[in-house]
This record gives sequence, C-alpha cells and structure tokens, in this order.
Amino acid sequence: MPYPRLKRLSLHVPILGRVVQQRDELRALNNQLTAELGQLTIERDQLRKQLDEELAILETILGTVTRSQDSPYGVGYCHCCRRQSVFEILGSWLRDEYLCLRCRSIPRQRHLQHILDTQFPGWEQALVHESSPTNDFLSRWCKNYSSSQYFDGVHSGESVDGVRCEDLEKLSFADESIDIFATQDVFEHVFHPELAAKEIARVLKPGGAHVFTVPRLHWVETSKPRARLTQAGIEYLEEPSYHGNPVGDGKALVTWDYGQDFENLIEAWSGLKTTTYNAVDRSLGIDGEFREVFVSRKPA
Repeated sequence: MPYPRLKRLSLHVPILGRVVQQRDELRALNNQLTAELGQLTIERDQLRKQLDEELAILETILGTVTRSQDSPYGVGYCHCCRRQSVFEILGSWLRDEYLCLRCRSIPRQRHLQHILDTQFPGWEQALVHESSPTNDFLSRWCKNYSSSQYFDGVHSGESVDGVRCEDLEKLSFADESIDIFATQDVFEHVFHPELAAKEIARVLKPGGAHVFTVPRLHWVETSKPRARLTQAGIEYLEEPSYHGNPVGDGKALVTWDYGQDFENLIEAWSGLKTTTYNAVDRSLGIDGEFREVFVSRKPA
C-alpha cells in the first residue's frame, strides 16, 4: 500500500497508527545512526593517519637509540608543534637544515616560540600581530592573532586578495593597541628600520613587546645599509642580495647588514630596552647560525 494511503488509514485504525509511528521512529533512528557512523568513519581515518605518523616518528626515535653520536637525528620537544619530536640535520647550514620532522620548523622559529612560551606565559590569549609570516606556528596557538604582508604601492590597512597590507614604516594601527608584535627575519628588508622600530613601539600597549629575529652578522662591527631609496629608485650600495618572500615574486631585497652594534641601534631607534636570547639547546631543536631572538619591551 502506498505510504500516503497507509498514513491516512492509520488515522482510523489505532493499532496501525502505532505501527506507522514506530516505523517512522525507526527510520529516524536509522538515519541518525547512519550519520553517526559516517562521522565515526571520518574520525577513524583521521586516527589511523595520526597513528601512522606517530609510528613513523617512533620508528625514527627507536632507530636513533642505536645510532652513533654523529647521528643526524635528535629527540626533543618542539615549541612550534608543542610535542615530542625528532629533529633531523639535513646539512651543515643548521639555520635552514635542522628540521622538526613533525612540523618542519627550523631553529629560529622554534627559538622564538620558546621565548614566547617561557617569557610571556599566557601569550596565547594576548593580542598578537605578526608582520610577513611564512608559517602558521603562531596562529595555531593564539586566539587573538592577526597578520599582514607588505605590498608595494598599497596603503597600510588596505587588503590585497583578502590579505592585509601593513608598511612597518607607517603602520595603520592605533597607539597602544597590540600586546605582542612579531617579526621573523623582516628588519633586514626594511629601508628605514629606524622608522619601523619607532612605529612598532608606538602601537605596543604598555608592557607589550616586539619579539623578533634578524640575522646579526658577528663578523660585522658596525651595521650598514646595503641599499637605499632615492627619487630615482633603489640605489645599491652593495651587490644586491635577496631572501625569500611569501608574496610578490618571491624575492625580498636585503637592505641592511646588521652587526655587533645592533642592540644599541634598535634601542636607540625604538626607545625600548632590548634583550637578546642566544640559546643552544638541542633538546629543543635550537642550534645553528643567526638563531638569536630579540625582545624589545615597552614599560608597563
């Protein structure tokens, strides 16, 4: 009997009405169980993938135990992915060739997050802005995280394809509006770092801090610009050198070589007391060249 007729008939036959009601309830329960089974299948597949990753890491760890002291592997805690992991040395240039096998972070990134975790407890709840990020390590853990990139010819505060533009030399943020301002290997690409340092200090809240990395060349005594802007364009004072860039053509011109006087310069430019952290700790995957983390704090 077609369903509509059965439904109408059940209105006049009580026992048949109960049967139809129970059938409908069973159908609804079956649909619910089917949906739950689908979700459990997704979760099972995710757990299988995670287990495979864990087993791969465990196999590497167990293999490490039997290796010599010259092993390219080391076991420790990664502050970027916040888990026990294995750090692998891929080459002699540890700055870029000393990786966490879980998240692929490199030493200066792990060191910066180590400083955040140890020197700024609760930073995950702070208002954090990062300029020119190349990864998501800060945004993974910070509830109030924002970021920006620099786009030539675009005003600070405007967006390009949904990405906010900020010129460090002329930020659009209000005074005393940010708890932690992070930059990772950005200041060597700024033409006027004295303006950028002053601007970052302006937007920091009382008690806030600029937490950053920058290559400080230990063989250079006095910091000096490598290029400068003129009305005619860029004037190269040294042979042009480029680093990677997360936007544009992928190239960022190195505009400054910072040397042994860097801390004095950044303090003079920003007006903030600056502390240098220069740890070597392979249990945290921190080693290699230019691993320093600088913290410029604004008085509370």
